[in-house]
Amino acid sequence: MLVQLVSSALAWACHTSLIFFVLPISFLLVWRLWKFTVRPWLRPHEPKEIPYWIPFLGHTVGFLRSSDKLIEYGLKYTGNNHEVFGVQTVDRKLYIVTDPQDVSAVFRDTASLGFDGYLNELLISFGFTKEAIKKIWHKPSDDDEKMISETINPERMNFIHLAEDIFKRQLLSGEKMDRIRNDIMSTLHQSIQWRQLDFCIKSSNGNGRQISLYSLCRFTMVEAATRSLFGSHLHNLDPDIVENMLSFGDHAWQVIFRLPTFLNLDVTAPRKKLMDALRVFVQLPESQRSEQAWAIKNVLDASDSFDIDFESRASVLLLMYWAANANEHNIAFWVIAHILYDENLLELVKKETEAAWPNGTLDINYLAANCPHLEAAFNEALRCYGGAVISRKVLRKTIIGNKELQPGHAIIMPSRQLHMNESAWGYDAREFDHTRFLKNRSLDRHPAFRPFGGGVTYCPGRVLAKQQVYGMVAILFRRFDMKLAMGGNGMKPQFPRLDDTTPRLGIADPAKGMDVLVDMWEK
Repeated sequence: MLVQLVSSALAWACHTSLIFFVLPISFLLVWRLWKFTVRPWLRPHEPKEIPYWIPFLGHTVGFLRSSDKLIEYGLKYTGNNHEVFGVQTVDRKLYIVTDPQDVSAVFRDTASLGFDGYLNELLISFGFTKEAIKKIWHKPSDDDEKMISETINPERMNFIHLAEDIFKRQLLSGEKMDRIRNDIMSTLHQSIQWRQLDFCIKSSNGNGRQISLYSLCRFTMVEAATRSLFGSHLHNLDPDIVENMLSFGDHAWQVIFRLPTFLNLDVTAPRKKLMDALRVFVQLPESQRSEQAWAIKNVLDASDSFDIDFESRASVLLLMYWAANANEHNIAFWVIAHILYDENLLELVKKETEAAWPNGTLDINYLAANCPHLEAAFNEALRCYGGAVISRKVLRKTIIGNKELQPGHAIIMPSRQLHMNESAWGYDAREFDHTRFLKNRSLDRHPAFRPFGGGVTYCPGRVLAKQQVYGMVAILFRRFDMKLAMGGNGMKPQFPRLDDTTPRLGIADPAKGMDVLVDMWEK
């Protein structure tokens, strides 16, 4: 009797365990069949969604590991026809738009598609307090006398649109941009000197040196941008400010995607050091911030008018500081690397840039307008290594590329997939060929070329960025003889690959451990 009871109990336990195992699997299979097979067939007007197995989580992990690879998979899944498709993450659906005409349509539709929602999330990620978030979207009225000062906010914009406007006015061609550009060029002239390059030297041999091109570009460009925005003030508060910004920039994606701090993130330490310096800076009397850029002064004045707390003031400056340093050092690296790997291009660029030194003084305006081979290399580097993701939020139901997009979700326009589109760029779209921009001078206006975004988020700093990179190239080739360091076998080393292991927020870094070594002699 006892044996029979035990046997029955075991049989029931096995049966129950089987049910608990089979039922979830059955539900999962039915759910997946409905969501990714039946529903798309019933609703062909909606974007196809890339299948996944774990509800709610979706493709979150894959997107964080390599958004580029996930998007490439999505293109293949939809037949490489560049139709709009969907990617589900833990908190939202992303509509991926990669067709040049669809991207142009997104930029035009400012009524149904907005940027403010994304910007609000970005500000929260960078540390804005809840109280400040309420204040920055407040549109001033007649009762807000302090907020509508004729000298600060005559157009009565909310704080965030006012800050955007200030930043754009600083970077548009004219006296304000000339001043910040001159500060950048002055720092480049001071930094790119033989005695100042110890930080990037790998070895010395007689009168020559072998240097790390990546280290040279990183430190020099961020140093120049830092001093153009803050003068010497941040250096006085933190002598390691440049290194901390570089480290922050390497891991800024962890802030953008709001990874939880308990994960012991790499971005935590440099972010804290930068915020410590900026908290002190924003509380200094204006007389002790005399070297700050016009935009920094006016954003802080606006912060005072809107009664923004000091923590949020430091946060908005961190966002501006990071944005000013997100791309220039990487694009400089790729441009110079390709020039050094191509002896013919090297000679042409040296000849072009040398002509920009009348009487021994660099004419930056001449340089920016009269260097076709340098410009072609610059544009091709932007095309090949640009990884910026342009975002919009769907505010109301709209049609893009014959697909119906629902409100509340986000649109993602990855520039890399635009720039690698073979229909626009040809069969060799994935190859670096600067001559394509020489053969067709209108390519830099092609709808498939979006290194600086578009629409309301068209980068206001594009002219300054170009001049900064060109200036660095011209100074280097004026002061030094430079050539690519050969490998141990006497052959050219492998050209660096781009880093595809972390989410890209702009121009891609070279893959970890890859660099370009340069043999250099002072002229």
